[in-house]
Amino acid sequence: MAQGSSGGKSSSSSLPFFVLLMVAMFVMFDQNLRSSLGNAVGTVFGPLFGFGHAFPVLTIFMVGSIALFISAAVRHVSMDWVEMAKNQQVMSKFQKEYRQARLDNNTYKTKKLEKLQPKLMKKQGEVSSSQMKIMPVTLLIFIPIWTWLWEFLAGTTHYFIDVPWAMHVSLIDKTVIFPNWILLYMLLSIPLTQIIQHAFKLISWSEWRAKHAG
Repeated sequence: MAQGSSGGKSSSSSLPFFVLLMVAMFVMFDQNLRSSLGNAVGTVFGPLFGFGHAFPVLTIFMVGSIALFISAAVRHVSMDWVEMAKNQQVMSKFQKEYRQARLDNNTYKTKKLEKLQPKLMKKQGEVSSSQMKIMPVTLLIFIPIWTWLWEFLAGTTHYFIDVPWAMHVSLIDKTVIFPNWILLYMLLSIPLTQIIQHAFKLISWSEWRAKHAG
């Protein structure tokens, strides 16, 4: 009876995720809706970060930074960084002890740890599930912004940049799969993502310490 209740609870908690995922997929593949959302974003971002199409790289960086910050803020609200760190520490300790038990040929300890493993894996799965549940929200944030950036760059007359390994690289041209501006965005976003996530983790730890100080 309890098992059925638990299964029903799990299904109901997964429903919002699948609904949001379907909405995100619909937005991604419906060109008219995607363009409408991109235009809506452009009414705000265009005057603020368009710079008259004079500095496309700066536009990509500024708009991309805002998208990353919003996405990181959503993750911060929906995830427990302290609990995640604790789980990672427990898993690291478990794996270390399990390896040592195998090396020492300690059958008793190995079997004892193997019995504990499903419980730890379940907890790890719950953390991964919480990360997956925010993916549709992240998509709904990024799709309109990327759509506007794409259309913004299409209307830019000077979209060539110089990089250390090449001169006059077109932001519109494709390298392998993605246009160069997306690759540039990824390059700029890697260090920024780490900084933003680290800042939010510090906030979480500060809040946890303040809460447990007494």
